[in-house]
Amino acid sequence: MNRSTTLPLLPAAFAALLLSGSADAGERHRKVQTASPQPVAEVLRTGGGTVSGSVAAVGVNWMTVQDDSGRTDVRVRGALPEGIAQGAPITVTGRARKGGLMASEIILADGSLHQPSRDHDDD
Repeated sequence: MNRSTTLPLLPAAFAALLLSGSADAGERHRKVQTASPQPVAEVLRTGGGTVSGSVAAVGVNWMTVQDDSGRTDVRVRGALPEGIAQGAPITVTGRARKGGLMASEIILADGSLHQPSRDHDDD
């Protein structure tokens, strides 16, 4: 390659490097971006994402969310926000962990957004 064809590629390569983000395979605290909801089964298979369904069961710091493809337990750091009731519609963004989801965002039926605390995930 001569100099005139190499130089235009450098800015594009640099931009691609900046946009690629961290390539650390051991990165533990990935932020899952809210996106269009996907089936529960797909989110569990791919390691995380956003699900939208109904609440099948509720505990202090967990709930079970179900849609037509399946159901999953969803855990949060601390307590669930008020307003979550069995049968209510809900949208959750999180990452797959131990067969369920660790929630990073919860959108309640009234449209309010809850973001659980982001403690270290050592358990």
